[in-house]
Amino acid sequence: MEGLIKEAESFLKEDAEDDIRDAGIIANAQRMEHYEISGYGTATRFAKELGHSEIAKKLHKTFKEEEDADEKLNKLAENRINEKAKS
Repeated sequence: MEGLIKEAESFLKEDAEDDIRDAGIIANAQRMEHYEISGYGTATRFAKELGHSEIAKKLHKTFKEEEDADEKLNKLAENRINEKAKS
C-alpha cells in the first residue's frame, strides 16, 4: 500500500490538465481499492477456514464496502472523467 500511495503522490506532482489529473486520481484510488479488496477477501477466507464465522462476517462486510467504493469510482470515471480527459 505504501508503494501505491507513493505512486499516487508522484502522479499528483506531475503537470497535467485538471481532467487528466482527475482521471489519474481515480485510477490510483481504484488500484488502492483493488489492493484492499484482495486483502479483505483473503482475510475473510482465512477466518472462515479457521472457524471464526463472526470475524469472517465483519471482514466480508468491509470487503463489500470496498467493492462498492470501487464500483462508484468506476462509474464516476466511465460516466464523466474519462470522457473529459479524452478531449
